[in-house]
Amino acid sequence: MAEQCDRATFGFTRDGQLARRQFLGTAARLGIGIPALSTLGLTQAFGQARPAPFTIGWVRPVTGLLAPSFFPLFIGGLIAVDEINASGGILGRPIERLELDDEGSPAKQPEIVSRLLDKNISYVVGPNGSSQALASFAGTQPAKMIQAAGAIATTVGDGNLYPYNYQVGYNTELQGQLAVQYLVNNLGMKKIGILHESTAYGEQVLAGSRGELDKLGIKPVSVQAYPVNATDFSGYINNLRSAGSEGLLAWVGNIPNAALAFTAMANQKWAPPTTGHYVLFLQQLHTLVPAEALRNVYGTMYKNLTWTDTEKIGDRQLKFAEKVAGYKEAKGLEVVVASAPWYDFLHLLKVVIEAEKTFDTARVKRALDNVTGYQGLLGTYSFTPRRHTGIGLQDMVMASVASGTDPKAMGLFRKRA
Repeated sequence: MAEQCDRATFGFTRDGQLARRQFLGTAARLGIGIPALSTLGLTQAFGQARPAPFTIGWVRPVTGLLAPSFFPLFIGGLIAVDEINASGGILGRPIERLELDDEGSPAKQPEIVSRLLDKNISYVVGPNGSSQALASFAGTQPAKMIQAAGAIATTVGDGNLYPYNYQVGYNTELQGQLAVQYLVNNLGMKKIGILHESTAYGEQVLAGSRGELDKLGIKPVSVQAYPVNATDFSGYINNLRSAGSEGLLAWVGNIPNAALAFTAMANQKWAPPTTGHYVLFLQQLHTLVPAEALRNVYGTMYKNLTWTDTEKIGDRQLKFAEKVAGYKEAKGLEVVVASAPWYDFLHLLKVVIEAEKTFDTARVKRALDNVTGYQGLLGTYSFTPRRHTGIGLQDMVMASVASGTDPKAMGLFRKRA
């Protein structure tokens, strides 16, 4: 076949260009059908090279205990990849994911970074988790890889410490500020109790809460720290209630702990207004805790993912929710899917790279450091060389946990407090 298919056979014109009609006719005579042509690639046949993919490192646990719970966090990123590739990719190059299994372990990050370097990868999605992110930064930041790790610790968005990582969302400092302001300014409370997990997240959001309380001249009446393997919360809740807490800051990072805490409150017939982490929005909590115990519970939320009696959910957000519903792994975890950073990160990356007309990380970093007012799914993003936390308080609200049972919620949205 190869010997028969010389220039004359395939119908090149005198100037060396391939005559399409002659090519197709000759191909038919030689028995090359349309499927074969499709496999060969008409662009290749006509001498046009296919665009090389734009390969992004995709760091998440594929194996291990965290794999099932972490996968939903990356669904927004998968949706973004599909949308971007359907629109022509980035600078004409389709996004290709190089998935690397970190097993959810900080100890695996050096190996992951080494593999990224071996593949000449300069852009990274993940890993998820503050401990995993910090371990990853030890390698990715010196290598000048542009990265969006899944962590809301305040330090993660420090552009001086981690100049190539971008925190596409809010941080623990903002989360603490918003929750305190709601209890004090909106509900008029002065006696605040704090319940927090003894983790890096718990300590950081505690610091943000205390900082805001200090500004308002308020000292918490009780601070209760608990280990994440705690099996009984009755003592912690009793201490908070006995101290005279009018309202609670409940920095609980997982559903089992949240269920234990609110069950203990229900058993003690005590349901003060409570603010906390967005994990409280997970649907599973409604099956584990009496509805009455969640009536006065609110979580930090992106304004764009809420509704009010007078404000409807945006069309873009509704379309995103419909796509999320197509993933069975997202069932009951829709809020977590929407709150993850990678949908907005990838779309922002496309805008910046195409504006700069280059994938060069130095130029892309400079452009990212000067992004102002980018309208994303979750809110409006702005970065500076020093501040790599993209969202501000203006795009955050407190939302009702109980509203998760409203049909309007679609699993993903909540009613603004």
